[in-house]
Amino acid sequence: MIQKGIGGVLILIGLVLLVLKVSSISETQQGWETWASPGNGALWFTGVLAVELTFLISRFTLGYFVYQSKNIGPWLFYPLAILTTISGLSGIILVTAVLALRFWQGGVHAAKT
Repeated sequence: MIQKGIGGVLILIGLVLLVLKVSSISETQQGWETWASPGNGALWFTGVLAVELTFLISRFTLGYFVYQSKNIGPWLFYPLAILTTISGLSGIILVTAVLALRFWQGGVHAAKT
């Protein structure tokens, strides 16, 4: 029950962040053009967009695995947790809850998340 709640919140917040990012994409691109030199703004914007998409994908993936109670090993769990943590304050809070749940269920290398 708690797992489904945490997984659902990870996915829901990921969807909200995705909607907010998509709705402000034109303003963000103009901001990068203004901030960087006119020739490099698009390149900076593309790089930042790729990083943001990586963070969102990690949040969705971690949320899916937690929600479905899928067995994932530490080689996949911890990189997803780190990327989700880097993505923002909500990521820090939710990954802390996921880690507590993982450790509580069976140790550091628990088979279930």
